[in-house]
Amino acid sequence: MVGPIFGTPRMGQSYNVQDCAYAVIKRENGDFAVARTPKGIVLLGGGVENGESERDALYREVYEESGYRARILVRLGFATQYINNSAKDKFRLKRATFFQCELTEKIGPPVDQDHELLWLSYDKAHRKLLRPFHRWALECVK
Repeated sequence: MVGPIFGTPRMGQSYNVQDCAYAVIKRENGDFAVARTPKGIVLLGGGVENGESERDALYREVYEESGYRARILVRLGFATQYINNSAKDKFRLKRATFFQCELTEKIGPPVDQDHELLWLSYDKAHRKLLRPFHRWALECVK
């Protein structure tokens, strides 16, 4: 899979590769679903765990972060992001598949209690999203 690459790798630095799946969710009024986390504003989604498909990871992550079930409408594309956190000595290459989704039914409260589901306008979401590859995915749906 080839897609845009965000961030700059450091020469000689090894990176832990993390496969991820994220949801771009747009309501009829034009607002987008994002999660407020201790690190900042992100799209719903996250890492693919051992043995999971991208789709299963997406469903699990959306539920854990919002308390809702999701339905995939279309696969938007693939993008990667280099994450350089020198302070914590963490260097990751996040390889992500992005899906346009809708939330279906509320199952319960979010499992991740430090995540809060927010609905933001396109401009506000685009401005506040922490990761450039999340902003790119939002642009795919605008």
